Amino acid sequence: MKRNHIFRNASVVMVSLMMGAFTVGCSDWDDHYDGDASAIGTAASNLWENISSESDISQFKALLQKAGYDKVLAQPQYYTVWAPKDNTFDYNYYNSLSLDKLQKEFVQNHISRYNYALPNEKNPIVNMLNEKVMPYVSNTISGVNISNSIGTSNGILKKLDGRLPFLYNIYESLEPGEFAIDSICQYFHGYDMKVLDKTKSVQGPVKDGKITYLDSVFNEDNILYNLFYAYVHREDSNYTMLVPTNEAWKKAKEKITPYFNYVNDFTFVENTATNTLRKETKVNIDAAYLRDSMINYMLVQDLFYNNNLFANEALNTLQTGQTLQVDSLVGTNNYRTGRSLVYSEDAANLFEGATRVDKSNGAIFVTDSLRMRTWTTWNPPIKVEAESPTYSQSQNIFNGTGYSTAVTAGTKNPLVQGSVSNNRYMYVQPSATSTNPEIDIYLPHVRSTTYNIYGVFVPENITNENIGVEDLKPNRLRVRVVYNTEQGNTRDVAFSGYVENDPTKVDTVLIGEFTFPIAYEGTGGYYPYLRISSNVTSSQTSRYTREIRLDCLMLIPKELDEYRQAHPGYKYYEGSDTYY
Repeated sequence: MKRNHIFRNASVVMVSLMMGAFTVGCSDWDDHYDGDASAIGTAASNLWENISSESDISQFKALLQKAGYDKVLAQPQYYTVWAPKDNTFDYNYYNSLSLDKLQKEFVQNHISRYNYALPNEKNPIVNMLNEKVMPYVSNTISGVNISNSIGTSNGILKKLDGRLPFLYNIYESLEPGEFAIDSICQYFHGYDMKVLDKTKSVQGPVKDGKITYLDSVFNEDNILYNLFYAYVHREDSNYTMLVPTNEAWKKAKEKITPYFNYVNDFTFVENTATNTLRKETKVNIDAAYLRDSMINYMLVQDLFYNNNLFANEALNTLQTGQTLQVDSLVGTNNYRTGRSLVYSEDAANLFEGATRVDKSNGAIFVTDSLRMRTWTTWNPPIKVEAESPTYSQSQNIFNGTGYSTAVTAGTKNPLVQGSVSNNRYMYVQPSATSTNPEIDIYLPHVRSTTYNIYGVFVPENITNENIGVEDLKPNRLRVRVVYNTEQGNTRDVAFSGYVENDPTKVDTVLIGEFTFPIAYEGTGGYYPYLRISSNVTSSQTSRYTREIRLDCLMLIPKELDEYRQAHPGYKYYEGSDTYY
């Protein structure tokens, strides 16, 4: 069977489930539960015998027998059976279901483990055999009236004035049916697997150095739960999921594809003191495989929202056709990775035109269009801290020495406008008064798209009020970008002109616009980089400083810059009217 591809932590993960010869025999998982002697009913007859003798639940009895639960309820495990009385439900409909559906949607939906003589005020819920959660309050369960109770030798029989509601959870709903959602269903179920539950399985003898099991219990699992931090299979959870139709899936893939242009072979350039001595490493990847993996991953990563977190609670009551009114939403992937939230109008756009369908653990919103702006999901701004040891190490600095320098609320000069990202910046000191230092900074997560590249520079008096404004000097810098062409070759290009900053404030300066022809996100630790060089002649030292104080670099997608210019005040992350 063809497997989907998946992206995790900047690498492609191939999933395979390897099972040894562990299984000797399997039986019904009910057999793994022993009874609670203190919960035995007062009557001598068991549950099945009592059900058989009650004339007003004959339809329920027939469906139990058809599903094979006559034998289950005659055994000495303890249950509470919630039996809808005759003609309070559509018997013919349930009788027409397949055996699997009959068991899950009806029979297991009306049986719970242990005796529930009275509701538990502290925890008024009942877990059914199909793991659905029902509120048991006063004399009702899930709002259905309980007409009477009968004690038995292995549990309690409670008669109901109607059937209990059944809803699929979000994961169970990822099946084609009422909506044309085959594409996302195929992707999601491509990672389904069965995992041996050792705590419920009965261990047997060791054979050939391997543990065997006399009785094996398997749980359904899917690695996407952990990858997206979205446990949409759990009945005790509360999620909202955007579910794209096949049309929406196709349109989104077409939109995403240009950002993930890969080549099979390219050259990774490791920085050295001079361009003529650069160390080059040949990199080989499966471009088609990686592109497909990345596109699918990016398409799905921001579809999940935990309704119990932050302003996401508004999703609990949002209905079809209503406009979502929140300051922000926190996707599960945002929460896991610390990425920017989705704010205001962008959050509202996500659910425009979508159809709500309630589920047992939340809701899905089926949509014909994923109304995500590119920069809020698959092509976000990239921020690189200049002091980061990952992207600018000591060997990245030439003709000088670099220092990661702290700026705290207590040490910052209050007269300086602006703030320092991450409370640190990179200070590059020339190795001699007559030399111009250089620093190389690698650029992670780059897509094949056009960015406006900004540098954020820190003034010399950032922590020193004694330095007068008249003594501050700007930088005069040349910036080059080292990247790969669509043929995989290395190219070194200089931005036109010089970069100069305002030395009296933390200053964000546009370095230039650049289009990367290939993507690097997902290839591993391979990045393009910027070479930032002081360019001050001996005759210019009275006007410019050769020292470099760089806070961070920002790669802003050009489309975001253009949108911001056309929509003043647009907020794409908290407090954002600047780029850092």
